[in-house]
Amino acid sequence: MLKRFLIILIPAIFAVSYTSAQVAVEISQEKILENGQKFYLHTVQQGQTLYSICKAYSVTEKEVINNNPNLQSGTLSIGQVIRIPIENEISKDGKYIVYMVKKGETLYSLLKRFDTSEKEFYEANPKLNKKESIKSGDEIYFPIKDKKNENTPIVTKVEDKPENTIEERDDSKYIYHTVEKGETLYKITKQYDITLEELVAENPHLADRPLSINETIRIPRKKNTVKPVTPAESDDNPTIIVHAVTDTTATTNDDSTRIRNYQPGECNPDEWYTHGKEFTVALLMSFETGANLRDLAGQEKRKVPQKIRPVTERAVDFYSGCLVALENFKSEDVRIKFKAYDIGKDNTILTTMVAEGKLDNVDMIIGPAYKSQVDYLNSLNLNVPMLLPFVTDESILKNNPYNIMLNPSKQDIRNEVSKYAAQISGSNVLIVKGTSDESKASSEKYIEAMNNAGVTATELTFNGSSIENIGGSLIKGAENIIVLTFESEMSITRVLTQVFKLCKDYKITLVSDPKIMNYESIDPNYYAEVKYTYYSNININYKDIKVKSFINKFHNAFLCEPNTDAYIAADAINYFVPLLQKAGKDFAPCIDQDYIYEGLGGKRQYQNGANYFDNSFSNKEVYLYTIQSDYSFSQVYPTESNN
Repeated sequence: MLKRFLIILIPAIFAVSYTSAQVAVEISQEKILENGQKFYLHTVQQGQTLYSICKAYSVTEKEVINNNPNLQSGTLSIGQVIRIPIENEISKDGKYIVYMVKKGETLYSLLKRFDTSEKEFYEANPKLNKKESIKSGDEIYFPIKDKKNENTPIVTKVEDKPENTIEERDDSKYIYHTVEKGETLYKITKQYDITLEELVAENPHLADRPLSINETIRIPRKKNTVKPVTPAESDDNPTIIVHAVTDTTATTNDDSTRIRNYQPGECNPDEWYTHGKEFTVALLMSFETGANLRDLAGQEKRKVPQKIRPVTERAVDFYSGCLVALENFKSEDVRIKFKAYDIGKDNTILTTMVAEGKLDNVDMIIGPAYKSQVDYLNSLNLNVPMLLPFVTDESILKNNPYNIMLNPSKQDIRNEVSKYAAQISGSNVLIVKGTSDESKASSEKYIEAMNNAGVTATELTFNGSSIENIGGSLIKGAENIIVLTFESEMSITRVLTQVFKLCKDYKITLVSDPKIMNYESIDPNYYAEVKYTYYSNININYKDIKVKSFINKFHNAFLCEPNTDAYIAADAINYFVPLLQKAGKDFAPCIDQDYIYEGLGGKRQYQNGANYFDNSFSNKEVYLYTIQSDYSFSQVYPTESNN
């Protein structure tokens, strides 16, 4: 997670201006491979400037800024980590080309490309084990050769005249691309949606040497494909262009001036797929990049395990799931402009974005993470569907249109927990409220939900140290279901300690939020003894071929396994982007409330509750899992009989 956080978020760091004398710049030993391009990760020291760093690494300021959009102002802050593109890296002794292995490459193909024998390779890489294959990210060495003079390196300089010259052009079959500084083979293949093999087949010389600036290479034309639009350099945030295709049979009507035949709030099938071929989606997340990097620097200094903030971890996982899912739409006749923004924890950055018009032409918003930020955007009456991945307060849905909760609302959870209690014959339900107003309100709503499900529930009070009168409220022989309406670690620890002692005489099932499993102060034995049960909207079938494919793609992209938020994100993209394509940004009335979507993370059913505002929805699917004696979790609700 920590490595993935750095790879994804380093371009979004906010720069802080300072003035100081320049100092010597040492070349970093830390490198990463990102999208086929190798980078140094340079940590800014006191006194260093963008000019001095670029000079030390022999790169231009434009190259660095292009790979770190936050540096548009040219200012740096101490401890800031920036990416420096690596081109034609040579070992310190000048004898070897230093190469980082890319995904899918084999030793055989690389030996052929660098004209090196297996014996020469292992002599240059004595630490490698001949019995083990090379892996993506490995840094290996190839001896520098020259067919005319073995003592002269063959590394191409950017000023050199290109070796390959195309004398005969055929514009009907090829696009002729002039290489610009900083471009890589990977970037060009993605730009024109071709494979590396197809590119090298038309330009065989590229198998033996790097690209040269200003050289012209041939790109095989494909039907209906054009060069994708490049994100504007003035945009402070990265834009991810998923795909760009021109349909030569498309209508000539100008979608930008089309007058719709219906008003927002209606779903007219006659207007489906008439809303253009380009949509902008804004991801508003609290990555807290600067704060995390400061934390990491402090943790490194104190020699403690490095961790990122929980809200950041969830944001990165969700963002990663979006990126993997968007790959599914590359072959579609549509362009999705996916813009990710780090908006912090309050409304400061959001206010600036609104003033600058960055949300004016957005077709769908995903986020934010905090209720106060959601309330602020709703106050603007943007009339844009807003997918909420983390916020679950049902009051938002009651008071505002176009809000869609990807998780069940708190009221949905209370309703389903009540149905679960109702299916256990003779159960004794105890709702425990804390001292906060939020907990008291939640307890009251739980009592109401239990009554609606035909369950009589007793309300108890946790006074800060213990649950009052719990001993007199438990029933021997019955299943005592204790529902907690608070989540603080200290309170949960004290409750579990108290309830644990009662398990000798009573059958107890304790229901609470899944986040309490992250508390390090709680003995795992307590969870098993109190039959800890948590609610979730995730139910992953790891035998499903779609799930296996997603895990494989996610692992290849980020070198780790997806977690809960990544699945939720992928399902959101796969569910709502087709609606966006079909009905434009006013797709909310077209959501089929009877449709149960079988997603990667389980079933999804979006419904407009009886007291919800028009065109606001929540995902109604809730699953309950109970811990077993072997510390595994088993689904206890819904069962096959009520599914």
